This record gives sequence, structure tokens and C-alpha cells, in this order.
Amino acid sequence: MQDASRPSEAVVTVSEERAVSRLVRVPVERVRVRTRVVTEVVRVDVEVRRQELVVERVPVDQVEASAAATTDLGEPEQVVVVLHEEVPVVTTEVRPVERVTVRARRVESTTPVTVDLSREVVEVEQDAGRG
Repeated sequence: MQDASRPSEAVVTVSEERAVSRLVRVPVERVRVRTRVVTEVVRVDVEVRRQELVVERVPVDQVEASAAATTDLGEPEQVVVVLHEEVPVVTTEVRPVERVTVRARRVESTTPVTVDLSREVVEVEQDAGRG
């Protein structure tokens, strides 16, 4: 039998879900950095020089003519003149022209996340027969 001076009581523990977030690092993208060789035709104007043969005919004066007349014609004289010209010779050399640095930069932002949370609700029902 219950003691009338002491009311009866019931204790119920109510629980609910809470959203707990954490961060997981996942790979998003892979980037390869490489160089490639591009060949292009380049025109370079180079100034060149060459020798040309110049034949200059000068009349012989009387003194030279009389000296030449006393000599026998004999074998014909041959004079060999070698002419030269400059020819462009092109070589290539590799030189560094640029340094490229690639970095990953951290960007922070806020992303909204929606989650369904459940919680317990206490309901009290009374019997209709009392009273």
C-alpha cells in the first residue's frame, strides 16, 4: 500500500541527437607540371661579305711599252686569285629564361551542411477511469 503522505513519482531520461562535425581531408585534384619543347622557324638576318673580282685595264705608257717590246711573248702568264666569302653558320645554345614556381594555397570558406536530428519527447497519458 502506498503512503499517502509521499507522492509517487516517475523519472524519465530524455535524449536527443546533437550534430557533431569533423573534417576529413580527401584528394580533390592532381596536377602535373611539365615542360614541352616547341619548335618554331625563326628568320635571322646576318650581314655577310664577299670578295668580287675587279679587272682594271690601264693603258701602258711609252716607257712600259718599249720595255715590254724587248721581252719575248713565251709562255702566257697566269695569275690565280682566290676569292672569299662569309657564310653564316648557325648554332643553338640552351639558356635558362624563366623560373616557374607552383604552390598550393589554402583557402578557407564556410559550407552549410544539413542534417536530420531526432529527439525524444515525453508524453503523459492519464487513465480516464480515475476521478
